[in-house]
Amino acid sequence: MASYKARLARDVDDWIAAGLVPAENRQAILDRVSDGRRIDASAALAVIGALLLGAAAIAFVAANWGAIPRFPRFGLILGLFLAVAGGAAWAAKARRPLLTNTLLGVAALVYAAAIGLTGQIFDIAGDPQRALRSAGLAAGLLALAGRSSAAGVVALALLGFGEFAGEFDGGTSRWLIFAAPVGMALAWLWTSKPLAHASSLALIVGLFAVMAIYERWGATSLLAGAAVLAGLAALARQLSERATAQIHLAWFVWGALLFYGLAGFDEMQGGYLIAHRAGWLVISAGAVALGMHERQGMVTAAGVVSMIAAVCAILFDLGLGLMTAAGLFAVCALIALVAGGLTRRRAKA
Repeated sequence: MASYKARLARDVDDWIAAGLVPAENRQAILDRVSDGRRIDASAALAVIGALLLGAAAIAFVAANWGAIPRFPRFGLILGLFLAVAGGAAWAAKARRPLLTNTLLGVAALVYAAAIGLTGQIFDIAGDPQRALRSAGLAAGLLALAGRSSAAGVVALALLGFGEFAGEFDGGTSRWLIFAAPVGMALAWLWTSKPLAHASSLALIVGLFAVMAIYERWGATSLLAGAAVLAGLAALARQLSERATAQIHLAWFVWGALLFYGLAGFDEMQGGYLIAHRAGWLVISAGAVALGMHERQGMVTAAGVVSMIAAVCAILFDLGLGLMTAAGLFAVCALIALVAGGLTRRRAKA
C-alpha cells in the first residue's frame, strides 16, 4: 500500500498539470509532509524471532525443570530477565526504538513466567489471579519506563487473563476497566496502533467483567454498556485526525453493536422485543452509513455484520425455517447486487 507522501506526490503532479499549483512549489509541499518509518520484512522477522527466542528460553528452562537444582533454577530465571532487560537498556542507549520495544515486551513475558516458576521452586502456594495481575502491573511499569507499546500490550493481556482466572464475586475489584483508559492514553501519546487495538478491546472486556461482578447481565446493563461505547465512539470520531482515534472508533462501534445485540436475547417480550429489533436494524444501518462516510472499512463491516445478525434474529422470532431464511437472503442479495450494478453504471455515465 502506497504511503501518504507517495499518494500526495501523485496528487501534486496532477494539480500542477491542471494548473492549480505552481511547479516550483512541488518540493516545498512534499517537504512539509513527513513519511513515517515503515517496518520492512527483515525488521518484522527480527521482532518475531526475538519473541520466539524468549519463548524458547522459557520453554527450555521448563523442560529441564526436574534436572536443575532449586537455586540454579532461580538463577536462570533471574539471569534471563536481567539479560533481556539489559539488552533493552542497551538498545535504548543506542537509539534503536524497535529493538527496545521488542526486548521490553519479551522482558514482560519472562517476568510473568518467572512469577509462576518461582512459586514452584520454593513451593509457594499462590492465587493465579493475583499472580497474573502482579505480572500485568510489572509489565505496565516496564512499558512506562521504556515507552514500550509491546510491554503495554502484554500488560493489558495479563490483566485480562487475570480478570477471568478466578471466580466472580461481589467483593472482587476489576483492574482491566481502569487499566484500559491508561493504555488508551499511552497509545495516544506514543501514537501506537498495537496499543490502541489492545486498549480498546481491553475496555470492552473490562465492561463485561464489571457487569459480571454484580451478575447484572440483563438488558439494562447491556444497553447501558452499549450507550457508553457509543459515546466513546462519538468522541473518537471527533478526534479522528489521529490514527489511534480511528482504531478506537472501529472497536467501540463493534462493542456497542455487540452489547446492543446481546441485550435483545435477555427475555424481552412483546413491544420491547419489537422495539429492540427495529432499533437494531436502524443502528446497524447507521453504522454502515458512518463507516462509508468516514471511509472506515471496519466500521462498515461492523454495521453489515450487525444487520445480518438482526435479520437472523427477526427470522428466528418469526419461526421461519432454514430454507425460507435462505430464500429470503438470496432475494435480498440479488436486489443488492442489481442495485449496486445500476449505481455503478450511473456513476460511470
